[in-house]
Amino acid sequence: MVRDRTGMGWLGRLIALAIVAILFWGAYYAWFAPKLTATPYVPPIAENGDYAEVDYRGYFPDTDRTFDTSFESVARDNASFRKAASFTYRTGAGQYTPLGFVMACSGTPGCPLPAFQDGVRGMRVGESRVFSLPPEKGYGLSDPSKVRVRPLLEEVPATETMTEAEFQQRFGARALDGSVVSDWVWGWNATVRVSGDLVTVRHSPIPGETVRVAGKWPARVVSIDDAADGGVGVVTVRHLLADADVKEFVAADREGNFIVVALDEVAGTFTVDYNQEVVGKTLAFEITLKSVRKGRP
Repeated sequence: MVRDRTGMGWLGRLIALAIVAILFWGAYYAWFAPKLTATPYVPPIAENGDYAEVDYRGYFPDTDRTFDTSFESVARDNASFRKAASFTYRTGAGQYTPLGFVMACSGTPGCPLPAFQDGVRGMRVGESRVFSLPPEKGYGLSDPSKVRVRPLLEEVPATETMTEAEFQQRFGARALDGSVVSDWVWGWNATVRVSGDLVTVRHSPIPGETVRVAGKWPARVVSIDDAADGGVGVVTVRHLLADADVKEFVAADREGNFIVVALDEVAGTFTVDYNQEVVGKTLAFEITLKSVRKGRP
C-alpha cells in the first residue's frame, strides 16, 4: 500500500486552518465583541387604569388600633393588633383577600378613597409602604351635633306615645292592647295600650334591677316616679360604665349607632359619638402591592 502524501497534506492544512479560525474568533469574542447582558426583571408600576391588588392594614395612628385589614393574621391577633371599636371580623369563604380595584376608579363598589389610591400609585409589585390620610382626605370632618354628653344618673320618660307605624318600626311587631314588649334599648319590659291610632308604651322596670343598655353596659334602675312630669312618669337609672368601656364597642339606640368616647365620673357624665369611628380621624395604612394587571381585568 502506498501512502497518499498529497491527501494527508491537504487534510493537515484544513485542520490547521480550522484551529486558526477557532482561535481567531475565540479571541475576537473574548476581547472585542460587545457583551450581551441579561436584563433584570423589573416589577410593573401601578398606574391609572391598571387593576391593582393590595394587602393592607388600616389603623388610627394615635392609638395604633386597627379598624380594618385584609390580613387574616392581623385580624386574629388581638394581642399584637388591638382592634378599634368598629372593627368587624369578616366571615365566609375567601374573606381575607387583597383589595382589588381599578386605579383611578370613582364611585364604584369596592373603590377605595382617592387619597388611598394616590398612596398606591407609582408602587411596584412586591413593594410595601406606610402613609397617613388627614380627615379631609379620609372620611371627612366630624359633625359636632352628633357628639352628646349624657348624665350617668339619667332620667328616662316612663310613658311614650307613638303611632302604630312608629311602634312597628321600633318593636318590629303590631301593637296589641295589653301586650308586654321588651324595650331593646333599656332591656326592660313595657306594657302596650292602644287607643285609636295612638299607641302608649308604659315602661315598667323593677327598682333595683340591673339592665344592659343597648346590650352593651350595665345600668341600675334607681327609682320610678309614676306621677312625675305631669303623669308621664320618670324612670331614673344609673349607668355603670367603666373606663374599660370607652372606645371599646359600637352600641345602638333609637338615634343610630354610637361609641362611648369619654367617661367623667367626677362630673357624672359620659360622652357618646354618633359619627362613624373613621370620621374626623387621621387614618394610617400599611400596604403591600400584590399584583398589577395592565388595563382593566
